[in-house]
Amino acid sequence: MTIRSICITVSAVGVLSALSLLGCGGGGSTAPEGGGAAAGGEPALVITDQAEWDSLSASGKESFDRACGTCHPGGDADLGPAIKGHALSMADMTKQIREGSGRMQPVDENKLPEAELKGVMVYLATISAVGDVKGP
Repeated sequence: MTIRSICITVSAVGVLSALSLLGCGGGGSTAPEGGGAAAGGEPALVITDQAEWDSLSASGKESFDRACGTCHPGGDADLGPAIKGHALSMADMTKQIREGSGRMQPVDENKLPEAELKGVMVYLATISAVGDVKGP
């Protein structure tokens, strides 16, 4: 194992630890005040229309690939850890994206505009990286 792979492994473990500490938790959609999961474990975002879900998922994947895909291609590990299957809350994932942690730098609105974040969350729900976004 090289020094670089050790550093990447240690960094990935650190980011995964930070993500696990964060906790798990729209048109035709609803979001509770504050953007987090509602009291009682209700979803943070519900999309009831299949066409809207499909559109948001497709645009969200494009945004994710552009802004996040270099480090987390398809939600898998590469430069960053795998996020697929972690089922973070939408609030925690948004915080992780905007604030960063460990080696992950914050992703600002120039790289991932606020208007694209809802689609990214829908896409992340399709790969089980976000657990409180529900579709049809």
